[in-house]
Amino acid sequence: MAMGGKAPEAMAIMWTLTAVTWIFVVLRTYTRALIVRQFGADDYVFVLSGFMLLFYSIFLQVSAGYGFGQPVLALELDDAVRAVEWEMIGQTFAVIGMATAKVSLGLFLLRIVVEAWQKVVLWIASGATLVVSVIVAVLFWTQCLPPRALYDPRVKGTCSFGIAPFSLLLGVTCIVADFFFAAFPLVFIWKLNMKQKEKITIAASLSLGVIAGAAGIVRTVSLSGIASMNYTEDTVPLIIWSAVELAVTMICAGIPVLRPLYRRVTGAFSTAASKSASSNGGYYKHGAGNDTRSTNINLQDLSSSKDEGGAGGRGGKGDFSDANPKLGLRGTTTVTYIKGDNHSDEEILGWEFRQGQRENGIQIREHVDVRVERKESRSRGQDQRDKASVEEMV
Repeated sequence: MAMGGKAPEAMAIMWTLTAVTWIFVVLRTYTRALIVRQFGADDYVFVLSGFMLLFYSIFLQVSAGYGFGQPVLALELDDAVRAVEWEMIGQTFAVIGMATAKVSLGLFLLRIVVEAWQKVVLWIASGATLVVSVIVAVLFWTQCLPPRALYDPRVKGTCSFGIAPFSLLLGVTCIVADFFFAAFPLVFIWKLNMKQKEKITIAASLSLGVIAGAAGIVRTVSLSGIASMNYTEDTVPLIIWSAVELAVTMICAGIPVLRPLYRRVTGAFSTAASKSASSNGGYYKHGAGNDTRSTNINLQDLSSSKDEGGAGGRGGKGDFSDANPKLGLRGTTTVTYIKGDNHSDEEILGWEFRQGQRENGIQIREHVDVRVERKESRSRGQDQRDKASVEEMV
């Protein structure tokens, strides 16, 4: 049957949230797997959460086809039973998804923190949310035996307890976790050795968790709908706000990780400007995502003295008396000096991470290769030309 009642509006909201969330899933996967090349546990859990939201929307869409969003008394009995059944399946994915999204956020923060007590607190917050969610999901389907007696009045069964108190416990746990993950980064983020811009990006994005917490409050208030006789219509607010909480949590966890992608995109635009500027008297290295000429490469000759024969330091017979032994080079050469910081693609992980936790995150590798090529002069008095190249790999 066609959707009716509150279903069209509810499904439009859910699919919009799902689409926006999956944009972050795709961008984060691309960033971590192809740009940073460090796809970790938090990324896997993040993708899993995206599928939880996707399945949630799919099953609610199926339920809407049978009557979700409409008064139950206006539905045929078979349609009402199927609508409730598919809605309950979708709610199960939402319950687990809200937990996995918060676990992903906790695992991301574990990449940044360095103190033991901070790690313990994050593990407790993430683990408690996951345990409560799994327990509620199991109890949701075992409160009545057989489970079909939950949504089909034609099936006789025994109900041992009600799910409402456990759903309330889950709602409170998720609310506390949302506000915790929004506030906790403010405790340590300003002390990390990273750029102020990165600190503000992380703090601002994670602070959006306050919105998820607010959605959790509204969702918890809407729990009364699960005990209503008009289940297909009265649970609409619960369904919508569960999707909002899950989507906002994932967006909070996705924004900070996209910093390397932002650098690459903005760098593509500024590279053209840098090349244009270099043709007007300067040779510039791109400065990590801005259009300024802040990182200048100066080329300086180490020596320009000439030997007694007039051929100069570049044209002798192999006796390079003016060579600089400290550089390990023989003969007059050209060395490239690079001024400015060497920005990695993911400075948000901080100095502590790069020094002590390389196995879990970004590793920075720099390779400087100086090659000196000596050409014999083809005519008398012609100077030898040296070539030097510098390659930087991050």
